[in-house]
Amino acid sequence: MEDEKEKEEAAQLEFSAFPFKPYGIQTRFMTAVYRALQQGGVAIVESPTGTGKTLSLICSALKWLEDEHALRLVGRPKAELQSSSLSNGVDEDPDWMRDFEVNKEEQRRREKEERKQQLKKLQKSNLSMSRVSTARSFFGDAEEDDAYFNRKRQNGQVKKKSVRISSANEDDEFLIEDYCSDDNAPRDGALKRKTNKDVSSSSDEDVEEDDDEEEVEPLKVFFCSRTHSQLSQFVGELQRTAFNSSLQSVTIGSRKTLCINPEVMKLGSSARINECCLELHKSKSNEQTGTKFVKEAGKQRKMSKSAGCPMLQKKKLQRQFKDELAKSGALDIEDLLKLGHRLGTCPYYGARQAVPAADLVVLPYQSLLHSATRESLGVKLKDCVIIIDEAHNLVDTVTSIHSCQVTASQLQQVSSQLSEYLEKFKARLAEGNCHYIQTLLQLIKAFLDRLSAPKATSSAPSHRGISNGADIGAKKADIMNINDFSFSLGIESINLFKLRRYIKESNIVHKVSSYGEKIALEQIIPLQQRNGLAIGSMLQSSSSMTGFHALADVILALTNADADGRILVVPNSGKNCEPTDGYIKFVMLNAAKHFIEVVKEARAVVLAGGTLQPISQLYDCLFPHLPPEKVHTFSCGHIVPPDSILPIALARGPGGHTFNFTYQSRGTPIMVDELGRLISNISSVVPEGIVVFFPSFEYENQVYTAWESKGILAAIEAKKHVLREPRNTSAVEATLQEYKESITQASDKADKTMKGNQRGAILLCVVGGKMSEGINFSDGMGRCVVMVGLPYPSPSDPELMERMRYLDSLPTNQIISGSDKLVGGVSGIPSLQPCRQRGREYYENLCMKAVNQSIGRAIRHIGDYAAILLVDARYTSGFGPQGPNASLSGPASKLPGWIKERLVNVTGSFGEVHRLLHQFFKLNQQRCKLVP
Repeated sequence: MEDEKEKEEAAQLEFSAFPFKPYGIQTRFMTAVYRALQQGGVAIVESPTGTGKTLSLICSALKWLEDEHALRLVGRPKAELQSSSLSNGVDEDPDWMRDFEVNKEEQRRREKEERKQQLKKLQKSNLSMSRVSTARSFFGDAEEDDAYFNRKRQNGQVKKKSVRISSANEDDEFLIEDYCSDDNAPRDGALKRKTNKDVSSSSDEDVEEDDDEEEVEPLKVFFCSRTHSQLSQFVGELQRTAFNSSLQSVTIGSRKTLCINPEVMKLGSSARINECCLELHKSKSNEQTGTKFVKEAGKQRKMSKSAGCPMLQKKKLQRQFKDELAKSGALDIEDLLKLGHRLGTCPYYGARQAVPAADLVVLPYQSLLHSATRESLGVKLKDCVIIIDEAHNLVDTVTSIHSCQVTASQLQQVSSQLSEYLEKFKARLAEGNCHYIQTLLQLIKAFLDRLSAPKATSSAPSHRGISNGADIGAKKADIMNINDFSFSLGIESINLFKLRRYIKESNIVHKVSSYGEKIALEQIIPLQQRNGLAIGSMLQSSSSMTGFHALADVILALTNADADGRILVVPNSGKNCEPTDGYIKFVMLNAAKHFIEVVKEARAVVLAGGTLQPISQLYDCLFPHLPPEKVHTFSCGHIVPPDSILPIALARGPGGHTFNFTYQSRGTPIMVDELGRLISNISSVVPEGIVVFFPSFEYENQVYTAWESKGILAAIEAKKHVLREPRNTSAVEATLQEYKESITQASDKADKTMKGNQRGAILLCVVGGKMSEGINFSDGMGRCVVMVGLPYPSPSDPELMERMRYLDSLPTNQIISGSDKLVGGVSGIPSLQPCRQRGREYYENLCMKAVNQSIGRAIRHIGDYAAILLVDARYTSGFGPQGPNASLSGPASKLPGWIKERLVNVTGSFGEVHRLLHQFFKLNQQRCKLVP
């Protein structure tokens, strides 16, 4: 009865935007997503790669969005909407409501005109906004200071006053404004003295832009994925649907990917580009143009100050960019860059301005998961829908975003600059500023002492069961709770909350870094050679700012709850070592603390992926407190027929030796030779391309060297061309191209360039490398995928051990028990039961998640076919006497459902594997010949 009801509901939903007739599983997937958005909460949906997951997400989510827009426009209950047509055009709103809307709109126009006139008067009086914003948010992403400045302006904390066009004292611009943080001060502190600034009046055009009418934001769908290439793929699929023209969308990228200022792009790294962009943006928005006096040869002369980024000088072009976005349909990162180059204006800020009016926002999920970045981008999640694709990376991303690290060299650089700054301006700084700078120097000294002289284990404070001795290379690492680390530094008297607020509000980072840059330039470059070096000089300034940011991030981390993370201390090694060897790192463990903010704000959160098994890690780490009725799961099979996939769990090799690729046994000559014989044998049976995944680069190199010395490699190369995944990212594309050409040549019978009897190629890859995720080995590129062993993470990794201990320490009632609630009626995701060894479960899940991502590279579309060899006796250990589905356990139980249901267990002789492979490829090659 339940299945019939679900089929009936699915039949009532028509996804007309789908560009072709969907398969059954695609219809069920879209229905599941649509129903999940109606119900709200969290939905975990799994659809194997090659089943049209992206297109299904687009058509289901945006159909729901259009339906919701229609409901809100008409203002009637959903049941009434479904029983009547929306095309009758009847407006049932009462007269008083329509009059209210008209009056509200008229009031907005009057207020806007009044504000414009006031700003024009201020310009004529040579009034300017005072600079109180920070150079960057020091607690996460580089963008929070944009939002901070706007927030201060709205709260009236940014005051206007007369300023001089120039200053006789060239160092005035580096002075920190008087700072007060006593109990009688305002909550956000008080900045009393305003330093003189060099300004020039802005145009009327700028005034109009700065005072744009606040738009009423529509209900939104936010689509997130991990990389810009994945987002471009999403936009490409969106362009195939009717939503491309019916809904307004915008893609948001990073500064590095969207910057078109050639001078800024020369800085290279993302951090330096962020810093330079922010500085240029502020110098324009704060009206820091005009002239200043500098000393040269004992005399003063005038120098022009920066006028900001040339790509943001014309507000008219930014408005034109926004208008172009509104009528251009969906654009990806490359399209935004082309539009920015054509108009001569910044696509990064242009795209940000289009966010409020957009129905669909496409962005990397790092930008959505960090609250400060969301605020700076203008992203408001209240009652909106969030779709996170590639969700298997989500837990790692959340913890990584909120982890931070500062090195000894960065600490020394910051200490040096602070000391020089304090010595120069001590007589002119307010007492509060001197106090906080001295406090920062005290804290930095405590950090450096901790890195240069780590405490012995016997004298370290109790870490409540936390191991404080872990080897990282040749160094001894300490890992401890936050409170224990603070106690070991002797900084109990420092109020870290007040200190981080001071860093954020006082603008000390920009002031000190800018002064340090000036001193460095005076020492290196003669004054007469400095003209035109505004951008280039920011290279060193941004480097010092990065150190400040790293320090401020760690200070913020120390204000977390004691149980939320751990502090990893890796001291300097050797007597005369460079200070860069040591670092202090905060490791965030409680990802749920930050992800729950997103869940609470949004109407619905959809976690989607091609391979999310095992998904219990998502429950444990992201929303353990969420009630079971708020979590919905759906998993579907693959669109390819059963005969197109041959997964084999293999226990023995051609020589009869049992495959045991544990860390202790995998390097033995027997294992290495047996693996070589296996690859040589299947090379005779498998056509076109074979992809072999090793647990690590080190093991791949060990095996390759042994094969080469024993002649095994020559025997393999007589059958297939052998290539290896390069460590250098820049060489990956060339290797893939060579691999593809080798397979193409082998498929062409008229080609005579292949050596001897070679029939295709073999690509040796590494789990977790560039080719284990995001690369499509479709068709002949991946007729067989070989997984060598189980790629467990290193058990000596101190961060991993702390995560396992943290999960074991969580109370049992935090786990969602028995959540078998399915959306769509397709089972495949097992219910979760309370686990007393969640740390161990997490460890195994990391391994199998990597396996699933790697073997999922092969089957990419409905006409594809491939064999999958799981080479290790441990894969065969979970098969019961009644067949694989009856009592499957062990590593094989964590495989995706569409693989488990077709998995063949081979524990006998290798001849059985050879027979299965021969029959499989013969059948599929014949089937492909019959397909027109």
